[in-house]
Amino acid sequence: MRHYELVFVLKPTLSDEELNARVEAIQNLIKDNQGEIYNVEKWGRKNLAYPIQKFNSGYYYLINYKTDNNKLPGILEYNLRINEDVIRFLNMKIHVPKAPTEENKEVA
Repeated sequence: MRHYELVFVLKPTLSDEELNARVEAIQNLIKDNQGEIYNVEKWGRKNLAYPIQKFNSGYYYLINYKTDNNKLPGILEYNLRINEDVIRFLNMKIHVPKAPTEENKEVA
C-alpha cells in the first residue's frame, strides 16, 4: 500500500458551496479509483508567495490517501491540471514507517 500527500490551492473567488463541491469531487475521484482517504485538512485562505493567474491568495487543502492502484496519482494529477479552479497542486508519495511486529523485532 502506497501513501500519498496531496496539497492543492483553489481560487479565492469561489464561494463556500463551490469550495466544498470541488473538494468533494477530488475525494470522490480518489475513492472511485481504489484510494482510501485517511486525512483531510482545510488550511484556509492564505496569501501566495507570488501572484498565480493574477491571484494573490487561495484556499489551501491537504488530503492524505493510500492506494494500491499505481495509476491513481496520474489520473488525479491529470484531473487537477485541467480543473480551472485549481491554481496549484503538489501530489507526492510519502514514506510511512511500518509498526514493529513480533516477527521483525530484533532480539537483543
